[in-house]
Amino acid sequence: MKFKRLFALLTASIISVSMIACSPSNTGESTDKKTLNFGAMSSVDVIPMVIANEKGFYKEEGLDINLQIFKSAQDRDAAFQAGSLDGIIGDEVAICLYQNADFDVKILGNTDGDFMLVAGAQSGIKSMKDIKGKKVAISEKTVIENTLDVLLEKNSLTPEDVVKTVIPAMPTRLEMLRTNNVDAALLPEPFSTLAIKDGGILLGSAGSLSTFPSVTAFTQQAIDAKSDEIKAFYRAYDKAVDYINNTPVSEFEDIIIKAVGYPEDMKGQIVLPKLRKNTLPAESEIQAVIDWAKKKGIIQKDLNPKDMTYDINVK
Repeated sequence: MKFKRLFALLTASIISVSMIACSPSNTGESTDKKTLNFGAMSSVDVIPMVIANEKGFYKEEGLDINLQIFKSAQDRDAAFQAGSLDGIIGDEVAICLYQNADFDVKILGNTDGDFMLVAGAQSGIKSMKDIKGKKVAISEKTVIENTLDVLLEKNSLTPEDVVKTVIPAMPTRLEMLRTNNVDAALLPEPFSTLAIKDGGILLGSAGSLSTFPSVTAFTQQAIDAKSDEIKAFYRAYDKAVDYINNTPVSEFEDIIIKAVGYPEDMKGQIVLPKLRKNTLPAESEIQAVIDWAKKKGIIQKDLNPKDMTYDINVK
C-alpha cells in the first residue's frame, strides 16, 4: 500500500515537472500578445488606419490593434496622457505643447489631413484679399490658428488684419458660419466639405501651402517597449495607402462615411486626395511651428525638430 502511494506521488511529480517544462514561458513562446492602442479623431487622416483595420492589413503584419475613434480632442488627449494610448493622430503644435510639459511624445509620420479656410456664402468674401477686417472662427493657440496665420502671411496680410473669433467646438464653428455669425472659418474635413456644399468659398488650406501639420505620434515609452508593433503599424498603413490610391472610392465609401462622419447624402461625391506613404515631416516645417508657438508664448522651452521626431525605420 505504501509502495502504491509512493508511486502515485512520484508519477504526479513527474507529470507536474513535464507540464512546467513544456509551458510557453519555458519554450520561449509568450501567451501575452501585445496590443497597440491608437487614438484618433473622426477625420480624413484616420482613413488609412480604418481601412488597414477593415481590410485585415494589421493582422497580415501580425499586429493586434485597438483603434479608438474619439469625438473630441479633449477626450483623446485625456486618454493619451493617462497612458491608455500608445499613439495618436495629433498635430505639430500639440506635440510642441506635450514636449513643453515634459510629456515625451515623438512624431513618427505625416498624414494627409488638411485644414481649410472657408468663407461663408453670404460673407461677400471672394478671395483672400477680401478677408481684411472680417470675423474668422478658429480655436486659439492651436494648429488651426497657426494655419490661419501662415495663410494670411502668405497673402501679404498679418494676423491682426482679421478679427479672430474663438470657437473651439467644430460643429459650433460650422453652424456659426452657416448662420452668418462669422465671415469665415478654419475647418478640417468633413466640416469644410459641408461648408463648401452650403455655398461657402474655399480661400486656402494648409495643403495648398504644402504643409501637413497633422501627424502620427507615439510616446517614447511605447517606442521603447513596442518598436516591432509600431513598425507593423506603419507597414499596414502603407498597404492601406496603396489600396486607397488604387481602388475606386465607391468600393470603400461606406467605411469612410462611418469613420469620418460625412452625411449619407455625400455618397457618390466624396473625393480623396492622393495619399502619401508614411514619412517624417520636414525639419523646416516643424521648426516653423516651434517658432510660431514660441512667438505666441504657448511654449517656453527651446525645442529642436530632431528631439521631436523619431525615424522608426520600418524596412
